[in-house]
Amino acid sequence: MSNPRRTGRIISRKPRGRTALGVRTSTPMVRPTARTILRSMLMNGKLLALALLLASIGCLIFVFRSPAFVVGNLEIEGNRSVDATTISQLANLQGRSIWDIDPAAVAARIGQNPYVATATVQLRIPARVLVRVQERQAAVVWNVGGTNYEVTAGGEVLGLATSITTATLIIYDTRTIPISAGSYIDTDALNLAQTLYLRIPKELGWQPTRYEWDPYYGLSVYNDTKQAVFGRLAGEPISLDRKLATLQQVQTSDAAWIFIDLRPEKPYYRPQATPTPTEGSQ
Repeated sequence: MSNPRRTGRIISRKPRGRTALGVRTSTPMVRPTARTILRSMLMNGKLLALALLLASIGCLIFVFRSPAFVVGNLEIEGNRSVDATTISQLANLQGRSIWDIDPAAVAARIGQNPYVATATVQLRIPARVLVRVQERQAAVVWNVGGTNYEVTAGGEVLGLATSITTATLIIYDTRTIPISAGSYIDTDALNLAQTLYLRIPKELGWQPTRYEWDPYYGLSVYNDTKQAVFGRLAGEPISLDRKLATLQQVQTSDAAWIFIDLRPEKPYYRPQATPTPTEGSQ
């Protein structure tokens, strides 16, 4: 039997209530000070990450807006008929940051020129822009003694011409020296003829009827009965641009001419045709 004296009294107590989750109590919370936040960020690496982020933003601003990345003159390759100034104007890149340039859009603008077949644009850090153009070239045939020969851009004779169209550029050689496959002809005459083939119709409104080459005059261009002597493309004191400008000036004047020699410092023209001197009379 249990001892009644040792029996303890059971006292009932009211259970304490628990605060529901998400319910704020009336006990005020302690807000961390700026020093505490700074110390915490320093210890967990967030302050270093913030400093690196700000430094990166500063570097990006410098890279994208620094004068060191502003494009000046272009590097242009492959142009012969189109001068560098025209290509530069079409590109329209002077004073622009290299980061703001779309090479495909620039190439499309340059390709609007009728002399340009294709154009490629390459960007090179910090501020170099390389433009490579490929100009349109006519199919060229070299005629000697009434026989047509196909030739390459490098002047190599491929053989007899098998087909000639209205777009074929035929250069008539006044000499009667026979040529054969594997031989070479004057590349300066080829380059000059192809350049004039593209420029004369656009700049003078001519449709040349004959391109002729001989050792004395070099290359001549005929418009019906009118003969314009251009000479050579390289190694002459008068530039091709100046020769074309002179011919255009005479063309639009009231002067009556049949023959004009554009090679001398003071070009001259005559109202009648001038026979080509023979090699023995030079």
